[in-house]
Amino acid sequence: MKERIETALEFLKEGSGFPVGDLRLSMKDPQTVEVNGWSNYIIFSNINKRNSLKELADIKRIFNDMVEFSDNLKKFIADKSIEYNLFYDDGGKASIRICFEKGGVMYWMADVE
Repeated sequence: MKERIETALEFLKEGSGFPVGDLRLSMKDPQTVEVNGWSNYIIFSNINKRNSLKELADIKRIFNDMVEFSDNLKKFIADKSIEYNLFYDDGGKASIRICFEKGGVMYWMADVE
């Protein structure tokens, strides 16, 4: 895992994205790191706000574990905003952003109940 995080850091410094475990880390802009994860739900109609919030919390927890594991990642993000994204993937045909959190504020992109 440490090697994947270090490799991801090199990509992030160049403005590119890189997968680490179940997440994909990328740079939205020079001051914003995107932490992208995908819903475990296969059928879109099964997605709701409650389970989306849980999945987004899991994304944040996994990323925070990475930060605790890597001092270099911790230093890299120290002066940056973090945007956490939850996507739905329908088997590789399309990826739909369900919701995201930035600066502690939730934004809903998909119409889920």
